[in-house]
Amino acid sequence: MTRNPCMQTGTHIRSVGFAEHGEPYVHNARGGLDCYLFRLQTDGRAHVLINKDMMVVESGDLVMFAPGHAYELRIEPESAQKSQPDVLSTDLFLLCEGPWLDHWWNSRPRKTHLRLALHENCVYLWRLLIEEFRRPGKTDEELCDYLLRALCLTIDKNGYDPTSASPIPLAAERIRSYIERHAADEFTLRDVADAIGLSISRTVHIFKETYGQTIVQYLQDVRLQMACDRMRFSNLNLEQIADMCGFRSYSYFYRVFRSKYGISPRAFRQRAQ
Repeated sequence: MTRNPCMQTGTHIRSVGFAEHGEPYVHNARGGLDCYLFRLQTDGRAHVLINKDMMVVESGDLVMFAPGHAYELRIEPESAQKSQPDVLSTDLFLLCEGPWLDHWWNSRPRKTHLRLALHENCVYLWRLLIEEFRRPGKTDEELCDYLLRALCLTIDKNGYDPTSASPIPLAAERIRSYIERHAADEFTLRDVADAIGLSISRTVHIFKETYGQTIVQYLQDVRLQMACDRMRFSNLNLEQIADMCGFRSYSYFYRVFRSKYGISPRAFRQRAQ
């Protein structure tokens, strides 16, 4: 039988999915896992065996285990603070193996318990992986391999040890992510605050304290960078670009662009071509 080439040099997914628990649940593998296990808590709480102790994990907490590691999961109603009244715990899970994962795991000291600064980025990749793995017909093993590698590298970039101080608060990263996703749209500070679940004043303060600039300044920088990309790589006229990048008028776009870069949008485009 021919082996999957991704398994020989890359990764192989045994199972990946979304789990929802409305009743108490226990999974015990204290004798040791036979593959890598990744579990991201998305809502509620659970208890996971970490360094011989049962630890509480909450939304945004990622636990990772290598083959041979003991694992135990307990979901209990008395400890589950959840946003869904009939659900104690929800999570994304992944069981996988392969030479690339062995190399990735051993490339640096690994923490069993991480908190994800940009929760949304990992969830997006995880859901793409689930969608491809469960696609009717033949799963595209190569695509799954690359999605899993992208997920691991994103974890490296955005995961931090929750027992130590985080250099960037989770709320600040969520604000930045919201701005970047909606930069081309019209939105208010109230929209940002509501999406994060904070007051407007707290949202503004956290972002300014973390990044040293206001939300409005950062939004303008993101929109200007979007405009620069379109001027380099599209044939749209400047008025269309200004509108697509969220500027309310071309004259306003012209003023802020010239203030930022020292030249007009037209001159920038001529230089970029």
